[in-house]
Amino acid sequence: MRLIDYLDKGAMLGEAAPCLTMGEVDLSYAEVQRLSYRIGRGLQRSGIAPGEKVAILSSNDATAFTCVFGLSRAGAVWCPVNPRNEASENRFILDAFDCAALFFHSAYMPMVEQMRAGLPKVRVFVCIDGPGGFAPSLAQWLEGVNDAPIEIQPLDEVTIPRQSRGHS
Repeated sequence: MRLIDYLDKGAMLGEAAPCLTMGEVDLSYAEVQRLSYRIGRGLQRSGIAPGEKVAILSSNDATAFTCVFGLSRAGAVWCPVNPRNEASENRFILDAFDCAALFFHSAYMPMVEQMRAGLPKVRVFVCIDGPGGFAPSLAQWLEGVNDAPIEIQPLDEVTIPRQSRGHS
């Protein structure tokens, strides 16, 4: 099962039930599911193809975790980065894994600013909780994106070029 299948199953069993909690706010399965559809569509609109890596730089946050569901919905691969790492270490990880998009919480804006120049492969930057100068807020980035169901098939396996397999 894909990660997103668990969310969809929860929504099917009780869409009004709490799915994610942040402080005093509960997000229902239906709310998380609809936002994951929008994020999946937003990634597709931004040119992020199934199999591309997307990172999320945030402490525990309901919206950040909803982004994980959204990138799963888009068939992207989650590249977790640790906000406790040094900026240089996270920059190395993001570059080494060819991350194409980075969602981040504004608390980590200084770290993202430090890393940004060294991340030429990252095409999309989104600040999940507000505009970040060079990065739109999640709300801005999702402007005009509907929450209709979307089904993007993930890649079934990692494709290894023929010459890398030791064949001539």
